[in-house]
Amino acid sequence: MSGQQAAEFQLIYLFVHLVNAGSFSAAAKELSMPVATVSRKLAKLEAVLNEQLLMRSTRKLRLTEEGLALFQKYQALIAQFDALNGAPETPEGTLRVSAPISIVTALFIDVFNEFCDNYPDIRLHIVQSNEEFDLIDEGIDVAIVGGTQPDSSWISRSMGVLDYRLVASPDYLKQAPRLNHPRQLEQHQIIKAWPLYNFSLRHPSGESFYYDGPAKLTLTDLNGAIIAAEHNGGILYGPELFVKQQLSDGRLQILLPEWRCEKRRISLLQHQRSQQPLKVKLFIDFMLSKAQTIFTS
Repeated sequence: MSGQQAAEFQLIYLFVHLVNAGSFSAAAKELSMPVATVSRKLAKLEAVLNEQLLMRSTRKLRLTEEGLALFQKYQALIAQFDALNGAPETPEGTLRVSAPISIVTALFIDVFNEFCDNYPDIRLHIVQSNEEFDLIDEGIDVAIVGGTQPDSSWISRSMGVLDYRLVASPDYLKQAPRLNHPRQLEQHQIIKAWPLYNFSLRHPSGESFYYDGPAKLTLTDLNGAIIAAEHNGGILYGPELFVKQQLSDGRLQILLPEWRCEKRRISLLQHQRSQQPLKVKLFIDFMLSKAQTIFTS
């Protein structure tokens, strides 16, 4: 390898690590050099190749078509080079995880705490939102999503399935009209909660029913909707797992149990890249190891 080729390989090495790190500051820390040096070397590589490789902003890095091609060409080689040279990778830094608002408190907060205890050098930053947004733009490393995967360019790993039920408090049911068929839901006070504001039910006989009627209360926070149902606010259509304690101690009870409700799959999404950062691998493996306990408890 000539001196010029070696110099160019060093720049490509930096570029691949920059893309994997996701930011100039993270790459600078990983490569033990100032952020300004990383930026300057990237600019030099773009000048050598006469191509723009990254579109920059204050919050994100996005590969251009030429940058993606270069990254895909060299990422495996750089990974092999690092392995041969024993480049250590330590589980540290900030891991940005996005998740719906309610699911963090209801299912995952204890698991997140345990992960932080096991890996004290990894800082979890949880972005709670019910809205769809560009995961790359927001610098998300791992996304927890329900239902349909929003971006097919991400790798999806199933954690489990939420079974939905109609529930209400015994005190509400004492003063409310009897409920023998979903058609009678319109006679009741309904609490709607994100993400299934309207919902479907199916009877074993094959009869189906779709409710898109009015609601007394509509919330984007499912945990708030559960509290409203506990306090005799009406009938809620929500995941049975979220209300297992309330069902166990009698604060809520299942209605129309013979009618089958919807199922909503919960998945983990991660970037499609051959060299996942160690912090991402550890988090994915940890969450999947806990999934069976979470979704069957």
